[in-house]
Amino acid sequence: MAERVSGGVRSGFEAVREVFAEAAAAKPGVNAAVAAHVGGERVVDLWTGPGYGPDSLQGVYSVTKGVAGVAVALLVERGLLDPDRPVAGYWPEFARAGKEHVTVRTLAAHRAGLLNVDGGFTVEELIGHTRLAERLAAQAPVWEPGTRHGYHALTIGTLVDELVRRVTGTSLGEYYHREIAGPYGADFFIGLPEGEEPRVVQPKPLFFGGDKGIPDFMPELFAVAMNLEWGGGDGDLLARRDFRAAGVPSIGGFGSARGVAAVYAAALGGLLSPETIREVSAVVSDGEDAVIGFPTRYGIVFELSPAGRPAAFGHSGAAGALGYADPETGVAFGFTTDTPSIPGPADPMTLDLTKAIVAAL
Repeated sequence: MAERVSGGVRSGFEAVREVFAEAAAAKPGVNAAVAAHVGGERVVDLWTGPGYGPDSLQGVYSVTKGVAGVAVALLVERGLLDPDRPVAGYWPEFARAGKEHVTVRTLAAHRAGLLNVDGGFTVEELIGHTRLAERLAAQAPVWEPGTRHGYHALTIGTLVDELVRRVTGTSLGEYYHREIAGPYGADFFIGLPEGEEPRVVQPKPLFFGGDKGIPDFMPELFAVAMNLEWGGGDGDLLARRDFRAAGVPSIGGFGSARGVAAVYAAALGGLLSPETIREVSAVVSDGEDAVIGFPTRYGIVFELSPAGRPAAFGHSGAAGALGYADPETGVAFGFTTDTPSIPGPADPMTLDLTKAIVAAL
């Protein structure tokens, strides 16, 4: 089993390698990587699979939301974004269709009811941002904002991106690269440069495309949030160069496990103060998710308690990937894979890896 795994671990974390090797052996041909920092030091750096090398990049779908969340949290840290101010205070056009009192906190915690726009949107609108943002600003919510929560699978990226643009004058991806990825050396991209394309492991197709339908056990709002009738063609979005370059903050990120972990290590290592971490990771939404149909918990953009860690904040992705920061243990965790897990959370391997890391502390 061990020969299938490359990379290394710091002394004391050998059990993490064993867990990873056993899980990899049970999934022949699967590409996966895990990285973890403790107290700012990288203690785990492992990868496996025929397509992965030490510098491989993977499309990670909604793990992008967590990285985007760190960028939003940095604006909170710097006093540029007030979670309890109405969105319209930054984005005046948003104050339409009964949304004038919707706060940033309500919006960022999947409580605004803006799952889609009337008639759905095109791939080009998602990539281009501006037109979709304009349509969302004019859109009437599916439910009264603040009265329930449901996963804004695609639109949350456009909504927070527009907020960042209104506050900083640049896109969320540009702000992230300037203030986080560059200074902290995080190998994660929201907007993939063409020169990085040779490092990308091609994604396995998921659900994007109008003919995929909706699983019988999912609520009707799942199809609305996933924009399944958009007529976007049969191809996986992550295989499109224009999508990769666009930096869509909901599902458009590409990175390595090292890169995901580095973003969260930065968050724990001084980029964000303890006060800001408490602010953005406080529970805003908890309970039955109107879109997914099972309980979810959200703070400001972040999924809460990933991998069973009560104080952790981060985000999972449809391809099975996961990233999180755990202030309680000081662990920053990144996991990438090409094993689709839709509909559902991160690859179950992340639970066992987390347990092994915590046991090694």
